[in-house]
Parts: sequence; C-alpha cells; structure tokens
Amino acid sequence: MKDNNADKIKNVEQLSREVVTMRKELEDVKEVLKGLIQVVMGREENLDEDEYN
Repeated sequence: MKDNNADKIKNVEQLSREVVTMRKELEDVKEVLKGLIQVVMGREENLDEDEYN
C-alpha cells in the first residue's frame, strides 16, 4: 500500500513539474504571437498608406 501511495505521489510531482513547464512554454508562445500580431498589424497599416498614395 505504501508503494502505491509513493508511486501516486511521484506521479503527482511529475505532473506538477510538467504543468509548470507547459505554462512557461505557453507564456513563450503568447509572447511570440503578440510579436507576430504586431508585425502583421504594422504591415497592414503600411499597405493601407501605400494604397492611398
């Protein structure tokens, strides 16, 4: 029974580490997406200006 509980604790600890890692990766992806959106929006603004000239 103790081994089973120890295994469960190890699994929970591993899942917790994985969740923390995934959260960090998600934050990185969000930063990349923010940058890409800014680039796309900047290009769209430039295209609009070129169309008017």
